[in-house]
Amino acid sequence: MKLKTAAKFAATATLFGAAVYGGIKAGEKIEWFKNYSKLVPYKVQSVKDSSLTDEDDYVLTAHRGFRAVAPENTLPAYEEAGKAGYWGAECDIYRTRDGVWILHHDPVTTRMMDKSRVVELSTYDELLKLNYTNGHNIAKYPELKVCTLEDFFKTCAKYGMTCTVELKYNRNRQYYQEIIDLQKKYGVEANYIAFAFEDLVTFREITDAKLFLLVDEITDEDIAKAKTVENCGISYDCNNENNTANDCAMIKKVHEAGLETATWTCDSLELMEKVVRAGTKYITTNCITY
Repeated sequence: MKLKTAAKFAATATLFGAAVYGGIKAGEKIEWFKNYSKLVPYKVQSVKDSSLTDEDDYVLTAHRGFRAVAPENTLPAYEEAGKAGYWGAECDIYRTRDGVWILHHDPVTTRMMDKSRVVELSTYDELLKLNYTNGHNIAKYPELKVCTLEDFFKTCAKYGMTCTVELKYNRNRQYYQEIIDLQKKYGVEANYIAFAFEDLVTFREITDAKLFLLVDEITDEDIAKAKTVENCGISYDCNNENNTANDCAMIKKVHEAGLETATWTCDSLELMEKVVRAGTKYITTNCITY
């Protein structure tokens, strides 16, 4: 390996480790990444097979597109979501080095594409040279390329889907107006979500769109924070048992504070029934359809 290539690889690995691995020890990272890269065998299900009725108040958002049937965060995943009749579609965004907003979940392309690049340190043209090699039904999509935020908005407009856009890793706030301008260009409805509360504060300054603070586990502090921003709710991890414990006490506490709730990623009809009955309207899912 040439020195320059080795340096780039080291920088990529360092950033990916900091952003995704968290506190995992060095010796465990390779095995962790192998597991992280494995495809989850999603089972596509319909709410028609649940106990929910037309009187229950909920909407379904396709997580990273309909990723149970097409590679996540790609144009085919959003086309499939539209064809399946989803109310909304969710994506993750980064800004490339030359100012193009693109869709990708991880800070590097390692898990999903044929070469490893740090997304934000790459130009759009550099990313276009990469092909997707991972994702459900990947064989149906040879030479599949990175999707832009503009194409995401355009596709959502085509199918009448509400957009949910996740702001990644607490950066690029000075460019957020570009996102709003693209949304307005295609006339789509959009919600914006982030783990970094400061991102939502910044967004409230430039748009009246619905916002959600992403949390793994709902806390009183999260509720207090969200209450300080107009039209900001809480979006919680559906699979964190603390959120649904004691008859969904914390979810109900959010509602008692006058805030809306959303949940991710709900792939169980049983769980969906539980949280909808607790008052959660916005259900983000990989595989549940109408």
